[in-house]
Amino acid sequence: MRSIHSFAVILLPFLVFLFSGSLSVSAGVLDEVRSKGELMVSTDASYAPQSFLDENGELIGFDVDVAREVAERLGVKVRFITPSWTVVVRGRWGAGWDVSIGSMTITEERKELLDFSIPYCYGPAQFAVHRDNQTIKTLADFSGKTVGAGIATTYETYLNPNMRLVLSGGERIVYQVEDVSAETYSTDMGAIQDLALGDGLRLDGVLTSQYVIFAAMKRGIPIRPVGAPVYYEPMAAASDKARPGSAEFMKTISEILESMHGDGSLTSFSIKWHGADITRKSR
Repeated sequence: MRSIHSFAVILLPFLVFLFSGSLSVSAGVLDEVRSKGELMVSTDASYAPQSFLDENGELIGFDVDVAREVAERLGVKVRFITPSWTVVVRGRWGAGWDVSIGSMTITEERKELLDFSIPYCYGPAQFAVHRDNQTIKTLADFSGKTVGAGIATTYETYLNPNMRLVLSGGERIVYQVEDVSAETYSTDMGAIQDLALGDGLRLDGVLTSQYVIFAAMKRGIPIRPVGAPVYYEPMAAASDKARPGSAEFMKTISEILESMHGDGSLTSFSIKWHGADITRKSR
């Protein structure tokens, strides 16, 4: 028969292992980021001017500058990850990355899976056609047409009659185009590139961010906007709700973004990439 002392000697290491293991599992994301000295940020490599690759293959853009500044104020380095958008918005990231800083619109549906910071910018959603188009002159003219949009975006939700787009922050749909045939793409730029092939060749139009449309036009892509924006998007950083400490992490990120609003950093980045201040509501 074993003595109580010998049993305790055997049991103690197991309890220490078990307890320390539970601590590591429940450690908050902010503590993990600071412990490893690195903030892993998911963003899009093809979403100019928010985030895109330069001629040297380096990520640049408004979102990239925001992410770098957030990491600096956290006192850590930044590392960018570029997963597909569908993977980002469905949550359950595991340890793939810590935060999304990629112009994600806050919607009620996404809030079921993700925690959000305060908005750091606002974007108009707008339709566009090929530059040579002569038949689509108003938003109502898109009825019965084929319109491209990025998959798992608010643009796809808006176009799909079986989905309901519910924006956060009191934002509402300004105008709803009915009876549109939606064609989805892995990225918004995929839709724009198909539209650029020719008027009505593959698409009659696209729905995306007004900023993306203007950036494409600036690069010589033959498209043009039609009508006024159909809704306005509050865009924020996001973290995986399933990860321990996600809500507290977003609270810290919100405090950093608030300080960036206050000291003009966000406005400076916006002027740099957009030539205008998109960091606060203009309506």
